[in-house]
Amino acid sequence: MPSNYSDAMLRHLLDEVQRALRIQDPAGRADVLAGVIQPYTGWALRWAIEDCRARGMSWASISAIVGRPYQTIVRQLQAGGPVYVHQAAHSAGTRNFDAQTPLRRAATELAQRMAGLAMRDPDSVTNIYLREPVLRLSDAQVKVTDPAPFLDATEAVVDAKNAVADQVPAPDAMSEWERSAWEVLDELEACCRRDRREIEIAHDVMSNAGMIPDVGD
Repeated sequence: MPSNYSDAMLRHLLDEVQRALRIQDPAGRADVLAGVIQPYTGWALRWAIEDCRARGMSWASISAIVGRPYQTIVRQLQAGGPVYVHQAAHSAGTRNFDAQTPLRRAATELAQRMAGLAMRDPDSVTNIYLREPVLRLSDAQVKVTDPAPFLDATEAVVDAKNAVADQVPAPDAMSEWERSAWEVLDELEACCRRDRREIEIAHDVMSNAGMIPDVGD
């Protein structure tokens, strides 16, 4: 079981996230995000990692879960502070220049939820009309050296979503799985509108700098 420390920190973070949602002033919301939520997620991760070690998990397993070398994690633990695993810049080392953007994460989450919908509510409007566009989006995620296929596939999902919006039931009439998928569909559209240009610019900068290989490499 997680430790009391880990539980307490997650409850604290939940309270702060709810507080940030109630703040309508962008400056006030940024203050809570930068001053409380972002730093304290690092502490929550530290205690979760310590719980993993207490249960006998290997550093290799923990490293695979959080996506960073175990040496990096150990150094942060030994420093006595929070643990951060997300890089502030695009990663030239992995050549996955936008893997940490909200758009990529929303696309991954959508694929998982649509898979659940296909199994549990296959006759839903959402599954019938959006399953194929979402599958094409998942295929496009594989190519990371060129963002165009992924971005175009995302736009296709958003277009399909808006085309059937009038045909789906109201949220309270949807199945749990269909409602869950629409939550991420809305998130995907918002992220697409916000992130598309930044992803394209990042790709252009890294490509011009020789940090992204040609397709034939």
